[in-house]
Amino acid sequence: MKKMKSKFAEKFNHDLQADNYDDEVRDEENPIREGYQNILLWIKSAMPKSGIAIELGCGTGNTTKVIPNTLKKIICVDVSSEMIRVAKKKIKDKKIIFVKDDLLSFLHSYEKKDIDVIVSMYAIHHLTQKEKHKLFQAAYDILKDKGKIIFADLMFKDRRYKKEMIKKYPNLAEDFQAEFLWFIDEESDKLRNLGFIVKEKRFSDLSWVIYGEKKEKE
Repeated sequence: MKKMKSKFAEKFNHDLQADNYDDEVRDEENPIREGYQNILLWIKSAMPKSGIAIELGCGTGNTTKVIPNTLKKIICVDVSSEMIRVAKKKIKDKKIIFVKDDLLSFLHSYEKKDIDVIVSMYAIHHLTQKEKHKLFQAAYDILKDKGKIIFADLMFKDRRYKKEMIKKYPNLAEDFQAEFLWFIDEESDKLRNLGFIVKEKRFSDLSWVIYGEKKEKE
């Protein structure tokens, strides 16, 4: 199988930000970070308590820390070796496997269909929309029936909402154009068409969660 890799994986490699990342995400005065801690608490409550999990874009391990340690195995993927280095310092658990890889290429090359949940926080917006859709398909393929997805990220409700946010936060307009924030209506439709039951939850103007499960085959 030809390995699939996201186009901007190296651009969004955050090796240089690893040592300061945790301080940055605590600044919820920044609209980009508003809702961060509440999302972590919500993910903690929403995660299944057993099975095998994949975390896409584990960064310094903040989300990893709230994943229940009752799970059989947690595979944490990040393109940044420095982010993984920081995460390994914070988390000591033999059930956690850290993998340095591009999110899309890892999920696309994963051959088993034994995953109970795929979780990601503030990472998939580095993928183009087409790449997101390829990731959704790969997630669907490796999840068990009734397997869960929990995607927390920077999102726009729709394309009109993006224009509203550019007006509200003009100092972030360049960031909005440089990265690939989700369009909730379009991505939710794509997930539903694949065979997911999905819901959305808002935590701030820019921070949302799309979550749900893979339909059981009839």
